[in-house]
Amino acid sequence: MVEKQNEGRQPNDAAKTLSSLGAAKGGRARASVLSGDERKAIARRAVQTRWAKAKGTPLPEEDQHSNSPEAYPVITLQAQRKSPVALFPGKVSIGAAKFLCYVLDNDKRVISQREVVRALTGHSKGDITPYLEAQNLKPFISRKAIAEQTIQFTIPGNPVTAHGYEATLLLDICDAYLRARDEDALMQHQLHLAKQAETITRACAKVGIIALIDEATGYEKFRKKQELQLKLQAFISDELQEWAKMFPDEFWFELARLEGVHYTPRSRPLRWGRYVMMFVYDAVDGDVGRILRQKNPDPHFLSNHHQWLKKFGRDRVHDQITKVVTIMKLCNDMTDFRRHFARLFDRQLTFKFTV
Repeated sequence: MVEKQNEGRQPNDAAKTLSSLGAAKGGRARASVLSGDERKAIARRAVQTRWAKAKGTPLPEEDQHSNSPEAYPVITLQAQRKSPVALFPGKVSIGAAKFLCYVLDNDKRVISQREVVRALTGHSKGDITPYLEAQNLKPFISRKAIAEQTIQFTIPGNPVTAHGYEATLLLDICDAYLRARDEDALMQHQLHLAKQAETITRACAKVGIIALIDEATGYEKFRKKQELQLKLQAFISDELQEWAKMFPDEFWFELARLEGVHYTPRSRPLRWGRYVMMFVYDAVDGDVGRILRQKNPDPHFLSNHHQWLKKFGRDRVHDQITKVVTIMKLCNDMTDFRRHFARLFDRQLTFKFTV
């Protein structure tokens, strides 16, 4: 009877949209933070709900409550749109482990669930649950507490919402394995995880103590002078390079949209040149922006700033332009963009934006 009722039905727009967002992957991500018993309970209630609808009988009150959105929240399209965005991706190498990390537009440093598994095990297969819910680990770490700290975020170009944790949580997991090892609570097959946890913890501690000593002794300032010279050698060319298009049309169209003005390539406002310096060159590196102003005080066609850059510098500028365009698309107007840009890049905007 149910099959006959469903015959001829066409999927609605919401179903199509959800499918395009990767509903199956979202379900797997949700399942990764549930225990086996919880997953079985959800599946059992789903079967009961289908049979109840087919027979036209109401669900018991308890099951109705258990199936409520409050009990088992679903990632809705609205929640996807409100997810923070990963604007700065990178890769961390610790020992033999290499894993991706991100800085979100809310300043959080995160590692996806799959990459946490990679950091601990060297591979990204499976979810993190088996590494947290073992019976012998319960005195040292709470799977439920870890799950409650899950962060949903969006990676530009990927329609599926990612799930991860703040980077410091990786150290908490490592600490749990090390405490369990110290008390001889680990099984033989878990010892390699404790060894990797020790490697990660030591690497983070090493970076921290070096930074503290450099600051205490004043070597940090000396090192910065050396780094400036090396940086300029990597960025700045001794001669003007051949012209090549650096800024995509999308950059200028988004800038015009934010300002609410009409864009024509032949009549860009002079203030946009200041925007380019502030949002791109100075944001890539303030020293590089300062040197470019000295070398090229009057930038114009066939004598643009990017023509003074070496390949490394051009690649960095290209990456920055991509980030800026991404932020532009998330904003409604120039005021909104300036606020987001200043917060994300920790920069003070020092001149007035006049039309």
